[in-house]
Amino acid sequence: MASAAAAAAAGMGCYSQTSWALRRLGAGGGALASAATRRRNCSVAAAVFDNQNREYVIVGGGNAAGYAARTFVEHGMADGRLCIVSKEAVPPYERPALTKGYLFPPEKKPARLPGFHTCVGSGGQRQTAEWYKENGIEVLYEDPVEAFDGKTQTLKTSSGKILKYGSLIISTGCAAARLPEKIGGDLPGVHYIRDVADADSLVSSLGKAKKIVVIGGGYIGMEVAAAACGWNLDTTIIFPEDHIMPRLFTPSLAKKYEELYEQNGVKFVKGALIDKLDAGSDGRVSSAILKDGSVVEADTVIVGIGAKPSVSPFEAVGVNIEVGGIERLIPCLEQVYLASLLLEMWQLFRSRCMIE
Repeated sequence: MASAAAAAAAGMGCYSQTSWALRRLGAGGGALASAATRRRNCSVAAAVFDNQNREYVIVGGGNAAGYAARTFVEHGMADGRLCIVSKEAVPPYERPALTKGYLFPPEKKPARLPGFHTCVGSGGQRQTAEWYKENGIEVLYEDPVEAFDGKTQTLKTSSGKILKYGSLIISTGCAAARLPEKIGGDLPGVHYIRDVADADSLVSSLGKAKKIVVIGGGYIGMEVAAAACGWNLDTTIIFPEDHIMPRLFTPSLAKKYEELYEQNGVKFVKGALIDKLDAGSDGRVSSAILKDGSVVEADTVIVGIGAKPSVSPFEAVGVNIEVGGIERLIPCLEQVYLASLLLEMWQLFRSRCMIE
């Protein structure tokens, strides 16, 4: 629903914030480092790194990691010094495409990688796997971090690989909020969208679907419903609020969009809560049962009810989860930075500059 210009502006904002934060990190001073930290930066930079040691490690292979990598390269901090540890099978990409052009039917030329790798959202270079290799950046694909020791500055990945870092950026992003398994949240035909694999699975279902139910009236729900219209599917959106996009749209603005969707055949069930998802004789989802006993038939269900921070295994050492994202690490862990805090610091810095 966002325009291309808005998406580009968002990308530029992400890039500008990351650029500022990494300049501070690379300088080893100012808001991000104490004198002791600066001394350790110098010793780490001068060290000879073996197969286990990395000067900089980014945990998480999402959009923030891609923009950070771009900034590392621009400041001469990447070649042979930066490692990205990712659970995904592909380099960072502009995630919003997954609920927009990626879901188009084949005849409408859907978006596919490598078309939307970071940093095309800001008009920058498309950073494919070759780009990371050419710039000396190591990327560990499909090998997420499973253990973390802040005192010894080490990480352990799912493959058993041990990494010792000089400076660590936690950029693990979010996971889609899920319906409980006991009410059918994991039934075949129930989809959540967060990565390319999720989107591929949904596209496969859309190609065979007849009736879909979208749970949630936010960005994800509305964008998926719009895509379903392109497949000419019987589409129903269910949400508990009085109108779509309640945190962003006024009632009058929401009404205009709802009318547009209704003109394209989409049905709305407002003020409703899901009691459970039922399965048919084949074990696949067949309907959504509401709290008031109403039944909405569906052979495909898409759940878009928000997201939650992906902070495991860092929770054990003091990453606090607040409403809206990750709060902070325990103060004693030096050389560990959260992408969310880097952005907050940039915003504070920018606001002070504007005031002064």
